[in-house]
Amino acid sequence: MKARDIKDLEGGIYILPGAQAIVELTSSDKAQDVNYGAAPLSQGGFKIAPWGADNLQPQALLALVHNNHLKPQLITTARDFLLGSRIGVFSRSIKEGKIVLEPVLDTEMEDWYESIDGDSSMQSLAYNLETFANFFGVLSLQSKNYVEAIQSFDATVVRALVTSKPRPEKYALHHDWRNFRADEAKILPAYDPLNPSKFGECLLHGRDWTPGQKYYDIPPFWGGRKWTEVSNKIPRFHSSGLDNGYNVKYHIKIPMGYFDQFGDADARKKAELGLMANMNEMLAGVENTDKVFVSKFAVDASGKQLPGWEIVPIENKMSDKAYDSVNQQANIAHTSSHGIDPSLAGIDTGGKFGGSGSEKRISYQLHVALRTPQKRKILLKPFQAASKIMGFNPAHFFGFEDIDITTIADNPTGKQKVANSSM
Repeated sequence: MKARDIKDLEGGIYILPGAQAIVELTSSDKAQDVNYGAAPLSQGGFKIAPWGADNLQPQALLALVHNNHLKPQLITTARDFLLGSRIGVFSRSIKEGKIVLEPVLDTEMEDWYESIDGDSSMQSLAYNLETFANFFGVLSLQSKNYVEAIQSFDATVVRALVTSKPRPEKYALHHDWRNFRADEAKILPAYDPLNPSKFGECLLHGRDWTPGQKYYDIPPFWGGRKWTEVSNKIPRFHSSGLDNGYNVKYHIKIPMGYFDQFGDADARKKAELGLMANMNEMLAGVENTDKVFVSKFAVDASGKQLPGWEIVPIENKMSDKAYDSVNQQANIAHTSSHGIDPSLAGIDTGGKFGGSGSEKRISYQLHVALRTPQKRKILLKPFQAASKIMGFNPAHFFGFEDIDITTIADNPTGKQKVANSSM
């Protein structure tokens, strides 16, 4: 039998027509990341490394993030700091014993970047990296030395295939992992840094390398998810409380014989239910605050008051300050898990908001200097790979321009562009 007669079904599955046999290459790898790992999913000849127990971890993470009033803004702010003001081309040199980056004009690199709409790809890659701690960039080659596209696929779309190697070698793309069908999946090989032009289309997985996470990395804020869940519940509590009253708010006392006037048992029950509905409508909701309730009462022959209607308010100490305190504590806890000064995202956590302008400027400069370099190195990998394939000037490289916030005394505009050392 010739090698060309053997059918490769991907995922380590082969059909041998002559021997009328199916061969599966197996390994002891259980495809379980330490955090949110699970047993491999086998379907249609594929072995998928699940992302979460139900393989829907990115989808669950998005639901957590976008049900919160602070997290989307924190992630967007971190993404904006990561991207800086724009992507530029730089060279480096040594001056006075220090490596100095300088912007250069390289129309070949700039024209190529614009032709593939590099800004759109970079924005998507950066957002995925900040949200999921993973991004998936697909490089499409027109020829051995020309990259015609770098497309970003969301973490909700991509899954790694199980492998016994240290890192994934293939990835599956599918539009709906809740209803996965093998015949609808697209299988792509991983980018090979030793042979960048090896595949006409390949996937470059950008991520840090958290110990125990072979297939998918973990966003740092995932450790604060319980506080985020608490934070998500506070607005729902207040919304429900304003519509329906905070828990039990009134004790309404009605004389025992009041409903006797309506006739038989069925008529009395009907009147009772109708009264309950009217009272609920009158006392619940924000539009019913400060209403006046008027009732009548009678007296006996001696002038003693007979039992009448009475509405007694019930004090609820958990409807305001206590819940506000929990909310503030939750906000501080889950904003801290992002490693970004909340005031830079315009978020008030209840303390001294933001500080002075100088404190904010220093906070911004520290964030750019300490929090962005490693992520930027990861983010630039698809464009570094493309530069090698395209044969661009090796002394030039893509990098980020930042806005350096200055004092008005130093610069009338209060800002100036500077090169960033990430490359």
